[in-house]
Amino acid sequence: MTMTLAEAFDVVAWSQTLLERLETAQAELSKKQGLKDEKGWLMLATDRLAAARSELGDLNQRAMRLPELEGAREEHARSLQNAAVDAIERLQAGITFVAGTRAPLLEALFGKVKLPQARRADREDFERFCLDFEKKLGSGYCKRMLAESSFTPVVPVVEQVRQSIAAWRVGFTPEPLSPHDELVLREEIIGHARRLELPMRQARLLAEAALAPIRNAFEDSGIGQKPKRRKTAETIELEPEFTAESTPPEADPGAPTPEELAELSSDAAPSAAEAVVAPVEALPVVEAPAPAAPPKKRSKKSVQAEA
Repeated sequence: MTMTLAEAFDVVAWSQTLLERLETAQAELSKKQGLKDEKGWLMLATDRLAAARSELGDLNQRAMRLPELEGAREEHARSLQNAAVDAIERLQAGITFVAGTRAPLLEALFGKVKLPQARRADREDFERFCLDFEKKLGSGYCKRMLAESSFTPVVPVVEQVRQSIAAWRVGFTPEPLSPHDELVLREEIIGHARRLELPMRQARLLAEAALAPIRNAFEDSGIGQKPKRRKTAETIELEPEFTAESTPPEADPGAPTPEELAELSSDAAPSAAEAVVAPVEALPVVEAPAPAAPPKKRSKKSVQAEA
């Protein structure tokens, strides 16, 4: 079956989502008592898909340089934005672990930072957030504190923050490729997608068997879901254009002919004289009749007398 570039990219991108859901399900299943075989199946599913994805490298990021995947860049940029916030959260956790919750360095870097809002920020707001955070990281105080031996475990996380922010910025302005490089990259994406289909299917089946003893666990995990098909120029079928050789649509016998349409158009347009609205003559004012008085209640004796 032929696979388009957009479909192949969706398979590669979805494999990352599937791996994350498998890891989450594995962590939840590890909390359950027993289920030794099921835990082994789920671990096998996770390891198999992780091994299949190990050859991808930065394929998702390089794929954004293809003109056909321009529509996917916004989604990719959002994922890079979340990755940058994840790195900042790890830095916050690392400083807390090393220096405690009341460390002055925490206050200097995260005093007014609201990370949940940073995830939902648009491009301009997130850029301002990143510039402000990078400015704090480059301050003399932060450099002096991070140079201390106690903060040595945190230094690699600081570098991850800088790299993740840089990757987010590059996602909006990818470097163009030569025609040959574009062709090679397209073939690479489709090749990886075909290779990932089998381990992804096996991982879903293994996960379904592993989570079967727990009611609704497989459905709630989202592992059985599939990526939505992306609408691109490759997948949208256009209506065939009318040509002289094709059969024209059958005319409606009740529709007006062109001559009749022209006549109707000329009749619809009023002349200059007709366009002037004649003044409306004043109508005589007719007074409304006074309301009739309600009938008086007749006594019983008068009714009997009339009878």
